[in-house]
Amino acid sequence: MGQRSGKRVAVASICVLLSAAAVVVLGVRIYLGREAESRLAPDEVLDFAARDSGGRANVFAACPPGYCTPPSDMASPIFATNWGRLNDYWSELIAVQPRVTLVSWDAQRRRATYIERSAIFRFPDIVTVEFVILSDGRSSLAIDSRSRYGRGDMGVNRRRVVAWLATLGTMMRDDRRSGS
Repeated sequence: MGQRSGKRVAVASICVLLSAAAVVVLGVRIYLGREAESRLAPDEVLDFAARDSGGRANVFAACPPGYCTPPSDMASPIFATNWGRLNDYWSELIAVQPRVTLVSWDAQRRRATYIERSAIFRFPDIVTVEFVILSDGRSSLAIDSRSRYGRGDMGVNRRRVVAWLATLGTMMRDDRRSGS
């Protein structure tokens, strides 16, 4: 009988621990899901000419050469279309992204800022995109993706930027092939 009661205590302990973990997860999710987490603080409005990313492992940026200070982590592609058409493609791309919300649009700078939330805990990442006008009807974009909280991001911001730029390039190639 001592062995049975020991198993019951172990099972009860595991249930208590799992319940406590569920309460913590729910609490974090509710806290990070509140409306205040969908607004930008003044220091979160990004200027690509003076990005503050020093010493942060949870920031990744792609910019046209010479556009960002400090320099970006990778060069953005140059697109053979004007910035307005590039923005149209971008809007299509963003429209199908889960948990991404536009929180700011600066028409003068052609800059959009989004918040994308992680699936489980709803951690907010801030993604800023600025459309860059180049000569001869070409354009590019600067994109900075950063985690609002924490020091590391396990490569999430890098994967996001690389995937979105690859998808954008594919969309434009497919559109040209179909004759649009």
